[in-house]
Amino acid sequence: MTNSDATDRLTETLALLAIPGVGRGRFGKLVNRFGSPKAVFSATLEQLEAVSGITRALASTILSEHDISAARETAARVVQLGWEALYQDSGEYPPGLATIAGAPPLLFRSGLSTPADDRMIAIVGTRHATEAGRRFAHRLAADLAREGVTVVSGMAEGIDSAAHRGALEAGGRTVAVWGMPIDRVYPPSNRTLAEEIKRNGTLYSEYPPGTEPSPAYFPERNRIISGLSEGVVVVEAGEKSGALITARCAREQGRDVFAVPGSPQSANHIGCNSLLKSGARLLTGAADIFEEIPRLRGQVTARRFRRREDLTENERGIVDLLSEGPRQLDQMSRDSGLTVSELLEFLLALELRGVVEELSGKRFALTE
Repeated sequence: MTNSDATDRLTETLALLAIPGVGRGRFGKLVNRFGSPKAVFSATLEQLEAVSGITRALASTILSEHDISAARETAARVVQLGWEALYQDSGEYPPGLATIAGAPPLLFRSGLSTPADDRMIAIVGTRHATEAGRRFAHRLAADLAREGVTVVSGMAEGIDSAAHRGALEAGGRTVAVWGMPIDRVYPPSNRTLAEEIKRNGTLYSEYPPGTEPSPAYFPERNRIISGLSEGVVVVEAGEKSGALITARCAREQGRDVFAVPGSPQSANHIGCNSLLKSGARLLTGAADIFEEIPRLRGQVTARRFRRREDLTENERGIVDLLSEGPRQLDQMSRDSGLTVSELLEFLLALELRGVVEELSGKRFALTE
């Protein structure tokens, strides 16, 4: 794709997403139906109205009010800032994130690229953390980073910032997910930290430059934090902490949830203790994560399974896919070219022979 083609695609995507009432869900339906945002704008009123969820009023708005000129200015700003625009059909789009409900159709990245096989754990918690909570998050992130695990968080004050710093100071990688465009640092006190992450990690946001801040964006970004990660750790969280939203998203996405226990008399541990009561794994250190998710210590290899002579060609292909780490069923279907029903037959056969195990959230992994 030429630079001109890339800019055109970004412009048209921004224009469609900017139309009030379209949103992520309707964007996906429209693009799936017509093939591209450009084709959506070329459709007739009747064709648009035939798409599920598109009313006549919205169809009329799509055709009459899309602002290509404004979108082109925003796209030029993205290029000027040096951001990368990632689409769900792009090889650079985080594979785990692509499988979640409500995945961003367009994701902006600044900093280093994230390897497709990267092992990620999110560490989140209250902005109003205790000193003990910040120290714990810092140490946990450092311990994970030294094992090659990438630490994901939301760049907020308190637990999030401590986790980012712990990973960086241990010489590891960290990913920060913005609740606003990544050319605006919030809180402003984290400007230096943001620059360090940009040099040694990755910044992600679904919001284009020029987007005005909104409190609603911070809960929305939490689904991206959990979607990127294999598990979410909540270090300190009050009764209404945003970290609990991240934990809820993680459960809905089939990710593991860990919580650090605390005194029932501590306001900062009400949320964590509640998570533990509802089934979260109790966490006292990095060892608890590796015990629950042992593949995080290193990439699972398929070598010992490939030597088995009783595997068919399709089964060996599945083993190769899973050697890169756990995969969700739909993702495996796309990558293997097998239908879901065909894939389930092979997975069952592999599971009965002790080669594959099923995880939560319709995910599968090689047995350790």
